[in-house]
Amino acid sequence: MESGHTKNRDAIDGWGCLSKGLIGFRSMLNGMNSLFSAHRFAPGAGAPTSELLKVVAVLCQATQGKVPLLNALRETARAIDAEVVSISRVDLHGNQNSAKVLSYDANHKTPDSFSGFDFCIAPAICGNNMSGAKLGSAWFGGQDDLSEYEHLSEFYAFRRFSESVSILLERQNGVADFLELHFSHPISSAAVDILSVLGPVLSDCWKKRSLGRFSEAKLKNTRRKLIKKEPKSILSMDNPCRLSRSEYRVCLLLARGLNNNALLSELSISISTLRTHLRNIYVKTETSSQPELIHDLLTPMVKRQSLNAGSENVA
Repeated sequence: MESGHTKNRDAIDGWGCLSKGLIGFRSMLNGMNSLFSAHRFAPGAGAPTSELLKVVAVLCQATQGKVPLLNALRETARAIDAEVVSISRVDLHGNQNSAKVLSYDANHKTPDSFSGFDFCIAPAICGNNMSGAKLGSAWFGGQDDLSEYEHLSEFYAFRRFSESVSILLERQNGVADFLELHFSHPISSAAVDILSVLGPVLSDCWKKRSLGRFSEAKLKNTRRKLIKKEPKSILSMDNPCRLSRSEYRVCLLLARGLNNNALLSELSISISTLRTHLRNIYVKTETSSQPELIHDLLTPMVKRQSLNAGSENVA
């Protein structure tokens, strides 16, 4: 027969475990409150926990088709102050630099520009770990990790990104899906901890998504681009004008507002070399003068792209 002392001790032990659990949960919430507070809120004011929980909720709803996936990316960007939020699908057995990307870019203020951002940083920062990384793991990187990816490095610098994170959502049938967040400011240590904790949760939600969720959203966005003739920049990551690395850099600097003297100084080239670059750029971009080139750099070109629905993996 069990004594009263034993019952009391069991009860005390039970309350002790519950108390420890509540303390741990409270610590997690405090950590989430401090996420990104350094750059978003006044000193001492934490980011609302509800916003961070909303990130998980809205992405999980999107995987079940209850919320459009693009809307979920937009809400995520707003909640954690990211410049760009995207889901990227990488072919592990093909060209990993040609990922399919569905993104929300805060730099574009109109709904029609949801998917104007089309680069994936996962191959650069994951490297040889692409095929063996743990699901839900978060990989952090920045400019220094892109030295072997010329146009990606130039574009990253052009957008003035500071750091990025790639979270591996799923890997199956030779492809890997990543949730990618790009920031114009350094990621705090609190953010690193929270994103690392949220990764497995988001991965689990993504694995349980309705069939075709990513492909459907990508296809809808491509169709919208065809209907609305969404502009495509000369400096887009797929380099539509086939500029050389040197020509690409000239265009980047011109887009930033540098004049010829500043170009010569920045690139350490002669005026004759600059003129040669400009002549080649005029031909490739179908422009006839530097003012016209600058105009086209700041005003994206309209290019129709063929719709290739069959190329999308249904997942």
